[in-house]
Amino acid sequence: MLRKIRFRFILISSLAILGILLSFIIIFNSVHYVQNNREVESVLRILSKNSGEFPKTDDINKDPERRNLSGTIVDQYQYYSFIIKNKKEITSFNVQHIPDVDREQIAQYMEDISLNSQKIGYFKRNYHFYAYKVTNLKEKDKQLVVVLDATRFIDDRSGLLTLSIRMSFYSFILFIFIVSVFSGFAIKPYVENYEKQKRFITNAGHELKTPLSIISANNELQELTTGETEWTKSTKDQVERLTHLINQLVTLARLEEQPDVVLESVHFSKIAQDAAEAFKAPIIKDGKTFEMAIDSNVYVKAEEKSLFELVTLLMDNANKYCDEGGTVSVKLSKTSGFKKAKLEVSNTFKEGAKIDYSRFFDRFYREDESHNNQTSGYGIGLSMAQSIVNIFKGKISVSYKNGTITFKILL
Repeated sequence: MLRKIRFRFILISSLAILGILLSFIIIFNSVHYVQNNREVESVLRILSKNSGEFPKTDDINKDPERRNLSGTIVDQYQYYSFIIKNKKEITSFNVQHIPDVDREQIAQYMEDISLNSQKIGYFKRNYHFYAYKVTNLKEKDKQLVVVLDATRFIDDRSGLLTLSIRMSFYSFILFIFIVSVFSGFAIKPYVENYEKQKRFITNAGHELKTPLSIISANNELQELTTGETEWTKSTKDQVERLTHLINQLVTLARLEEQPDVVLESVHFSKIAQDAAEAFKAPIIKDGKTFEMAIDSNVYVKAEEKSLFELVTLLMDNANKYCDEGGTVSVKLSKTSGFKKAKLEVSNTFKEGAKIDYSRFFDRFYREDESHNNQTSGYGIGLSMAQSIVNIFKGKISVSYKNGTITFKILL
């Protein structure tokens, strides 16, 4: 039990920190991306306004867009520009501020530049990323094209993204290690309280059996003396009822105390058929319909006695809460994938549409008080079924459709 709680605590904590780290990566890199783009756009606008050149150093701070520029920073940018006529003929070009680019390369790069739009665009050539801006000139059919080498901006983005992912990954691993070490201390109060609760149920059950035995013996003695009366019969019924409840509580506590039971391959088809057929006669006797469809040779990893008890609990529950003249059915089939078998136990129940099925596996949960008075039971049978399924590492669920309650188990 402790191992299972620790694993859940570590898993939930890890998912929470992972969500925080992913949010940090996305927000931080998105902000940097926007700032990076703004700087590229700012540089291209300045170059376009000044015929493909940066303004003089004395004029840099006069324009709001140039306040963050200085002579030293300007020298770091590599760019070129050219003027094109009729979107075909290059009339002039300036390659003074970029190395290793000539007229022929400019003509080749023209294939990646859209002259129909004045928006800023990007293209890649020879492992270099370029950003460009097209501006219509006053002269007819002429356009100024400014191209900025944006490789360092792209590399800066990629480097920051890689660094943030790497640091987040290392932080995540460190967090998992720390949580794994200290998780035992974090859940210790809960585990101690849970263990005390289970011991209390077990000890109380054993302690209550003694007075119940005495009450039962005294009641039998009274019947021998005065004969069976209404009062002795009532006392006997209540003693049996309380004894059965105590036995169920102790059984549930023991189930949760030993979740590491050894599982082995068992013949689920035979177990399900034997358990279901035991209810066939009582169901038919009550005027209900009994349906059974069990595939042959279905084997699962489980413990035979507990698996039989599981089917019995579900069949008993279905019989108790089935409508008069209704139908109780049990189906067992093979499944593909990780789970090998699917067991479905269902019963008709017309008044089940407004029931809160999310609480069906809570201990002592009874949905309808008027219904409870007519039906025997204590509301812990389904909780026992859930505990057994958990021990078998399976899944149990309940659903309601077309007037029928269905319990589905995957093992």
